[in-house]
Amino acid sequence: MKLIFLILVFFLNNVIAIGQQLVPITRTVGKLNITVDPRMELLSAVQVVSDYSTINRKTPYSNELMQFFSKNSTHEALILTHQLESEYGFAYDAPVNLMLCLSQVPELKVVHSFPARLIERSKGKDNLEKYSSALQLFAIEDKFAEFWDSKKSFYQKMVDYTVDDLSDFDPVGKLENYYNESKNSYTVTLSPSFAGGYGIRIPTQNNNFDTYACLNVSDMKDSIPYYNKLGLSYFLWHEFSHSFVNPLTEKYKTQIEISSKLYEPLEKNMKEMACYNWGNCVNEHIIRAIFIRLLSIYCCEDEAKMQLSREKSLRFAYIEPLIAKLEQFEHERQTKKITITQFYPELISVFDNLALTDNEKLLYPLFCGPISSMLGSNKIVIIYPTNNPDTAALRSIFNYTSRIQKMKSDVSIIRSDTEALNMDLSDYSIMAYGTIESNLFLKKHKETFPFKITNNAIYTDKKHEGAKLKLISCLPNPYNDKKGMMVNTATSNQCISGVSNPFTDDYLVFENIENILQKGIYIKGKTWRF
Repeated sequence: MKLIFLILVFFLNNVIAIGQQLVPITRTVGKLNITVDPRMELLSAVQVVSDYSTINRKTPYSNELMQFFSKNSTHEALILTHQLESEYGFAYDAPVNLMLCLSQVPELKVVHSFPARLIERSKGKDNLEKYSSALQLFAIEDKFAEFWDSKKSFYQKMVDYTVDDLSDFDPVGKLENYYNESKNSYTVTLSPSFAGGYGIRIPTQNNNFDTYACLNVSDMKDSIPYYNKLGLSYFLWHEFSHSFVNPLTEKYKTQIEISSKLYEPLEKNMKEMACYNWGNCVNEHIIRAIFIRLLSIYCCEDEAKMQLSREKSLRFAYIEPLIAKLEQFEHERQTKKITITQFYPELISVFDNLALTDNEKLLYPLFCGPISSMLGSNKIVIIYPTNNPDTAALRSIFNYTSRIQKMKSDVSIIRSDTEALNMDLSDYSIMAYGTIESNLFLKKHKETFPFKITNNAIYTDKKHEGAKLKLISCLPNPYNDKKGMMVNTATSNQCISGVSNPFTDDYLVFENIENILQKGIYIKGKTWRF
């Protein structure tokens, strides 16, 4: 009798636990919901404690997750998380998409049909259902509700700081104004342990979409992570645009295929960015062109120009004709009240026309930066200095550049400055290291640089003083302006070093990566200037 009683108590406790659905912490700005969602934090807890690779374990919040949930290291949810990722590649946006198909924690019942792509990535609907059930048990058995309740104040501040930073800036309103269309809903889900951001669409019954941006949190205030206005707006303008553009690309798939030969010269670069076919490439071209127009209209023309340089360096070669066509759309949107859906065939016509023309200037334009575009070059010469009595410093730079060459051994060679001066470098991207005086190659071309270095000062359009200052800059190859040159220099040879940075700018003046004094994009013409 006592055993039956205990079983009944256990059963009732679990029924009560399952019935107590957790509620997201949410505020709204216009039509935008900004939230911390229990489903995503449960997923984060499981991913942090498991062997899942694409999660940020370096935050204080992740440490709290680890301490609270690591007691049960053999739970089925943890095992399945590792198995689905390692065996099937069920990672990045896929687990997040799964959570959005489920009801709230701890119930986690399927409320939206699993999309075909999600089923494919998990190798079957059965695996999704099995994983959902394991997550539900994890939430109950490991007392996720207790952890959630203990962090409510923290979550509320995350949302409040993000909303407060937006102030009266309504990124979704501006996006809808641009497209002259709307989607069913827009939700930003903030998650401090995510390693990146994911844009996801859930179909609705009215042939529309609930759109989600599920992302990590990039800024800190009073030890609370939040998202700043511009960073959030930029992310949303790109990710939410997929909900407007991708369905149209799918609708016109047959017509788009007519211009598919345009993909061939971009294929290698596009695949590195997960654009595995011409349709993906068309989507990204259009969305990135629209993003540049949004920057131009709502932010700053200089920022729009910088973004255009970045996109071209990433090999979005057909983006400028699309920008011109979008300006036509903006005019017709005002005069004819046209929507992006109505105008979309005009955007496709840009690719149709390009497929009939010589695109040499688009495909192989003048080098325009940024620094990151140098790092992806397929033929590089690395130049080290020899002109300095401090042989220990020169040896240090040689060893440093040798390590870089070994990491890029399939595409690079290494030469001294004297050797480089006797080479034909017109077919190379150049990476030159050392002070301007110690590297004879840099010394030869220093009068063409937009910056100057004397003693303990670096001159851009400002003066920076310090004994340990560094400057990294990209410029056109002096022998071929379609190729680039990276200059890694400093006030002293002892200071030459690199930094782990994507280098989305043309120049960077710094003492160390935590103390960047100036960075940006050059004004480009016949000569480059600040």
